[in-house]
Amino acid sequence: MDQLDEIKSKVDIVQLISEYLPLQKAGRNFKSTCPFHSEKTPSFVVSPERQIWKCFGCGQGGDVFHFLMEYERMDFGEALRVLAKRTGVVLKTYQSTGNEAKKEKLYQINHLAAEFFHYLLLNHPSGKPALDYIFQRGVTKDSLNFFKIGYSPNLWDGLQKYLVGKKGFLPKDLEEAGLIIPGAKNGYYDRFRHRLMFPLIDHRGNICGFAGRVIPTVEEKTEVNEIKKEARLPSPTVQAVGGQAKYVNTPETVIYHKSDLLYPLNLTKEEIKKMNQAIVVEGELDAISTFQIGVKNVVAIKGSALTESQVKLLKRFTENLILALDADMAGDSAARRGIEIADKEGLNIRVVELEKYKDPDEAAQKDPKFFKEKLKKAIPFYEFLISSAFKRYSGGMPEDKRKIGEEIVPVLSRIENEIIKNHYVRMLADRLRVSEDSILGQIRKVAAGMTIPRSTTLAVKSIQSRREVLEIYLLALYFQGGKIDQMSAEEQILFKTPAHQRIIELLLKHLLNNQGKYVSESFFASLPPELREIFNSFYLVDLGDKVKEDWLLKEIAKGEIELKTLQIKEELESLSELIKEQEETNQTGSDKYREAQERFKQLSQSLASIQEEKEI
Repeated sequence: MDQLDEIKSKVDIVQLISEYLPLQKAGRNFKSTCPFHSEKTPSFVVSPERQIWKCFGCGQGGDVFHFLMEYERMDFGEALRVLAKRTGVVLKTYQSTGNEAKKEKLYQINHLAAEFFHYLLLNHPSGKPALDYIFQRGVTKDSLNFFKIGYSPNLWDGLQKYLVGKKGFLPKDLEEAGLIIPGAKNGYYDRFRHRLMFPLIDHRGNICGFAGRVIPTVEEKTEVNEIKKEARLPSPTVQAVGGQAKYVNTPETVIYHKSDLLYPLNLTKEEIKKMNQAIVVEGELDAISTFQIGVKNVVAIKGSALTESQVKLLKRFTENLILALDADMAGDSAARRGIEIADKEGLNIRVVELEKYKDPDEAAQKDPKFFKEKLKKAIPFYEFLISSAFKRYSGGMPEDKRKIGEEIVPVLSRIENEIIKNHYVRMLADRLRVSEDSILGQIRKVAAGMTIPRSTTLAVKSIQSRREVLEIYLLALYFQGGKIDQMSAEEQILFKTPAHQRIIELLLKHLLNNQGKYVSESFFASLPPELREIFNSFYLVDLGDKVKEDWLLKEIAKGEIELKTLQIKEELESLSELIKEQEETNQTGSDKYREAQERFKQLSQSLASIQEEKEI
């Protein structure tokens, strides 16, 4: 047994997948809705006997490695290391190559960069202004260590001197990690200079990138405060300090995708599962300040818009979200689209209204008790949208009613659950003092004008003949029910699909070589590659919850009768065409014609007998 087989033998695929999906028992197998395409009826099947999974909707399937690769977007090497660690297998020979090796190098570079930045913030004189500033923001030393916050030096090549000069990496490697930028004369300069550095870590603990926040001087802080005061603008509007961008983030790289990451989910996911709830905020400092007051089931997104990837990631840990975002999100179409994605995924979404505070960071720092109370009193998102619209428009004048309707009706029209949709239709109608029919009429108009987007994950289903379906079902009964020894020579003749005939032929050889004993794994290993998926499909057929000895024998008997009936009908059809051809060419006196007539008569009698047996 090689290490790959050893790992697979030690992983319970049902236990592994149940950590990601709610599996339900379905006979000998387990089922769930597929995580790889949208569906309402479960078509994702897991076979504990074969240690495989398959979705009969989109066609994806495989073993534990394939599941992690698809679900976690891992390369094979990453999945191998995760499962090796899970099972306690020490890998000896595996060497990563290509894209996988590149990812490993970038993770290593980011890890060393994070250590470098963290050391400078806490232990080097150059980091003192940044340390003083972050302490003024209310972040504790414990949090600096827990979240590995750092400081990038005010140098054009400070990081390069460490990673290239001391650690031996190439400038090209640092460029691929998004840490340096090409400059003049084939040179490079550091992307992050004189900034607080927040490592952006995925839920598996890999440092994918960084968010660098500018550190304002005393003069710049005063200037920004005056700008805010004079313009009466909320904090997020002021995005630059002293001519610099407030935040500089790692660009999209092989390992960093802004739309996938939730900060700091690697540290808060267990608390989210425990509380069965995630508090969603907008930035790193919002998350840290919230965490510091004991609200540890928190994650931060970049901006106010949840992405589909983030929603699917959160759904692994909870079905309940509380949004503590910018108050302007009610008018933000991107934010609303994100909420609609979460709604379609079946998540329960509530919203916190912070009222006198501009963001969770300020609320948590200045009034933790108030913030916690607001979290408890979070209101459903669609109720928040309606209330927000009425705050901006009084709703009394016809023009106000029109504006409110134009803002809210399109959102309500996209709610898939009809009960929830009707609840908010009634609420909106009551507040506008109009009839529910008028709201429903506008919803129908909006829906009529919508174009249904073509799914990017269309189901890939092959068209199977009735014979193929019957043969697969009967073979599933034999293999899943452990009744292979009951397959007689007469019954083997019933199978006409070439792949099934070949599997049965190889099965007989396997039984002969093993003194009549059937071993699933060794038989699978003996099959040619083109037959393995077909063989696995026998174990993924849903036989329901009644797989007992008497039921199994009855189903096998019924399946055999159905195949015999089909075989007779196929031969009758062929004979009918032959007889017709003979009659059209005036060959009714030939032996061939008489034999065909006699065979047709015999088969007709056999079919009648079978039909009588089925009726009894």
